[in-house]
Amino acid sequence: MAAARLLRDSLLWNDALSRLYYALFHYATALLLTEGVEATSHKGLPGLIGLHFVRTGRLTASDAAILGHAWQWRTLADYERSWNADADATSKAFAEIEPLIDRIAALLRAGGWLAR
Repeated sequence: MAAARLLRDSLLWNDALSRLYYALFHYATALLLTEGVEATSHKGLPGLIGLHFVRTGRLTASDAAILGHAWQWRTLADYERSWNADADATSKAFAEIEPLIDRIAALLRAGGWLAR
């Protein structure tokens, strides 16, 4: 998250979106590992979160959708050279993803997987 914020503050939008995605990816991956599940692809991560955490009521369908949005933004930012993020897209991404990271961190803390 620190790298994503620094890149955003430096107006490096594409790089900020990529780092933001990876911050979320690592939290979501850690959450899945608490269930003994490991994602084998980035694209499959929202579905696994849905199966193991939305179906059990610990996260919402909107949370799983945010994972999908984050993956799409990261894909555009990293691989689509004709696409350039801007301040609005980056602000929207941060507004969606940071609260989700906070919710995932709370689940990890509640389970004793993350220090307070």
